[in-house]
Amino acid sequence: MERVSVKPWAWGLAGLALLAILLRSAPLLLLTFFLALIAGAALLWLRVCLQGVTYRRRFGSVRLFHGESTELDIEIANAKPLPLAWLRAEDELPKVLAIEPARLSASHRPGRQRLLNLLSLRWYERVTRHYHVTGVQRGAWAFGPARLLSGDMFGFAVREETLEAVDTLLVYPRLVPLVALGLPADRPFGDFRAMRRLAEDPLRLNGTRDYVSGDSMRHIHWKASARRTALQTKTFDASANRPLAIFLNINTYEHVWEGLDPDLQEYAITAAASLANWAWAQGQAVGLYANAVTQPGARVVRIRPAGHRDQLTLILEALARIVPYGRWTIEDSLRSEALHLPYGTTVVVVSALVTDGLRRTLLYLHDRGYALSLIALGQACRAAPVPGVRTYAIGGREAWHDLTNLSLA
Repeated sequence: MERVSVKPWAWGLAGLALLAILLRSAPLLLLTFFLALIAGAALLWLRVCLQGVTYRRRFGSVRLFHGESTELDIEIANAKPLPLAWLRAEDELPKVLAIEPARLSASHRPGRQRLLNLLSLRWYERVTRHYHVTGVQRGAWAFGPARLLSGDMFGFAVREETLEAVDTLLVYPRLVPLVALGLPADRPFGDFRAMRRLAEDPLRLNGTRDYVSGDSMRHIHWKASARRTALQTKTFDASANRPLAIFLNINTYEHVWEGLDPDLQEYAITAAASLANWAWAQGQAVGLYANAVTQPGARVVRIRPAGHRDQLTLILEALARIVPYGRWTIEDSLRSEALHLPYGTTVVVVSALVTDGLRRTLLYLHDRGYALSLIALGQACRAAPVPGVRTYAIGGREAWHDLTNLSLA
């Protein structure tokens, strides 16, 4: 999108020409003609000044862990034979991120600031400015759009162009050891005695047995069957680690219209991310569910338990992009998702609220044989315990502030 602003000199030039005609002054008319030639050259310059000008951002990494830094290179190029006497580039950036060294100014958009670059460019010249960006706040942060302003060397007029391209920098949530949350480092969710054998692990072959009707043909041991002249079925050890499903309640008050507590919300997100990081490091299948969506795309946070190498990245990206308001209650998420989890899955709920609905849902899942744990923060720490649910109260705002100060130290 382009916009041209012409300064009042044009009206002055027209008035001077009219005065020369009224006074019948040849020198004044000649001066007016000479100034008109200069103005014409300036307008021609103005017409092409931003043609061939490019503005690009290059990040060293577009994904940062909390507190990490990356390089940001701003490349401005003038790909034409006409030099630019001056060029002003204004780039919209998130205000919460630390960017240095940088010349910054206020933006009319809330939570935003402008990165300013003022320079002149020769023909076919490329200039690169180097910055460092530090991820001091979790989120998916948009860089852009950028605005370019230039004009003729006399300053008669200014051409403006807006570049709508936007780049996104993801900052993952803060990750802390479980002991920093007040959780035991070893087996924080205890041992769960299953009412029936856990799912068998197809990677843990321990022998064979005679085939019985209903066995999967994929588990037939053909070599053993040939030796014994009868069908043999492979047998497996039970999985060493039970899957872990984390349910995050993004709301900090029972009703959305009551607002939210940003400190408690970040504390809950940090707890969920740290639990996922711990489980993934243990080689345990882990998944994440939340009563909110991510942006862009308004995707429901539903990451089923798995142990592949990219699972933790998927969870951290979802937590970085999650919107601050839940669209439904956490008990709705539990009712719709928990019953589809593999048998033996440990369900961990992270919540600043323990409502009657959540309590009833936890009791129902307990009766169905699920291993349940509740990570309570804020006012949930004062709620009455739910029978059969292992509960950890990790504190409220004070605990969160102590944790952030400890991390900074």
